Amino acid sequence: MSETASLVAAPPGPPPAPAPTVGFFQKPEVATVILGTFFLITVPLAAIIWSGPSNLLMWGYIWLFGMTHFVMTFTVYLNHSNLSYFCRTWRNRLVFFALPLIIFVGFDVIHVLGVSDSFPIFALYFWGGVRLLDFNHLSRQSFGVLQLFKGRAGIAYPKGLKRLENWYFGSLTLLLMTTYLAGGVCPILQAGGPISLSETGKPLITPALPIPILQIAAVVLLIAAGIMLSVLVVQYRRARAAKPDVHDQAVVYLAFQTLSALLGVVSFPLYAASLAIHYVEYHVLMYPRCFHLKLDETSRVDRVFARARRSPLLFYAGVLALAALVTTLSIAGMGMMGAISTDPSAAPTYLAVIAIFDGLFVFHYLVEAYIWRFSDPHFRRSLAPLYFAPAPAK
Repeated sequence: MSETASLVAAPPGPPPAPAPTVGFFQKPEVATVILGTFFLITVPLAAIIWSGPSNLLMWGYIWLFGMTHFVMTFTVYLNHSNLSYFCRTWRNRLVFFALPLIIFVGFDVIHVLGVSDSFPIFALYFWGGVRLLDFNHLSRQSFGVLQLFKGRAGIAYPKGLKRLENWYFGSLTLLLMTTYLAGGVCPILQAGGPISLSETGKPLITPALPIPILQIAAVVLLIAAGIMLSVLVVQYRRARAAKPDVHDQAVVYLAFQTLSALLGVVSFPLYAASLAIHYVEYHVLMYPRCFHLKLDETSRVDRVFARARRSPLLFYAGVLALAALVTTLSIAGMGMMGAISTDPSAAPTYLAVIAIFDGLFVFHYLVEAYIWRFSDPHFRRSLAPLYFAPAPAK
């Protein structure tokens, strides 16, 4: 009885410590979705393309994954804080408003006036530049997401590692470019050069540069990439040794993105499969930016966006519908390219449709190069809390 009384009279103990906050990118399911894409989409899609792709399947993939990821870019303009930042300086107005307009109008002019046909040398450099932007965009996003994987592990990596990672992804960009310039097939898999691994390999289209030159470039890049990858793996292992209990997935992500890029290096048609992780991780990263970003209730733009994002199901239905419209217009425009010679009067309309498609690509590359810069105080302040929990107070 006395023991019971003493227990009742005892002062209450300290309250339990609150559960640690987990940032969006620190959740295990986020990494699972991104890394699982390699097995669920990249590998099966590559096998389908290699065996003979279906146009219906490929356009369905482009609609569900590619076009939706382009459409999602426009949501950054549906935020009062972003719009205020975009209008703050002349440089920002140029980047976020003037240049996108110039891109869309420029592609219209190029297509409608047939600039590529009239100036083939210009076309070679221009479209080569667009493809280089494409490959670089893929590599830059992979580099950025790799940093997020490293950040979620909480491991102290060597300071100079980012520079080497940047160079490594740059080498993958250039390797993709050699395949593009070689006519869509890796130059060392083609006949007609000093380093040919096949005596029967042929390009899909006429190469833009001599195969021997591209073979030498490809071999040099492969050797450089292999050396850099080896150093990176060793550095990751050494850094992880300090925290053996931490499951570091950065090296897994690097491996999957390397294999994905190499698909496009082997054969350019496989480049569609190379983009699978790129598309999925973009949607994953945009989710908190669309649904968790703090809005200003006094702003009309934010109130409209708040209503649009109230139901994720309806929000993504709208994204899918808009992406379906862009995809349909693209299919129609590309399908009419063969009819232009027999019906010249139809050319301006359909070429303008194709221009919208091409302009959307380049617009995306431009804007994405800026809106994910954590070095920018505006984006660091608004985005960092979305993806990682604040460091505990010491």
